[in-house]
Amino acid sequence: MFKVGETVRYGRTGTVGKIVTFSEEMGETFAELDITGIYYRIDQLTVIKEEKRREEKTRDSTRDFKEEQEKIRDMQENAWRNTDQSCEGGG
Repeated sequence: MFKVGETVRYGRTGTVGKIVTFSEEMGETFAELDITGIYYRIDQLTVIKEEKRREEKTRDSTRDFKEEQEKIRDMQENAWRNTDQSCEGGG
């Protein structure tokens, strides 16, 4: 069914990684993923193609970049609004 080195997705969280090793516990088979080091039940995993994984990483990176840029823009705008435009020297 599954083999070491195969790229899989854990459906509940969308975690994608390559299978490192297998383990048997209480009659269930688990696969360890390289990305998390966590074991997942193999009946909860789906094989995906490597190209699809790259597309997801690119999409996530782009989304993260855009979110970070929005946060920076908001902080800059809020910092400007929180000044009273006075030129006090202090001291």
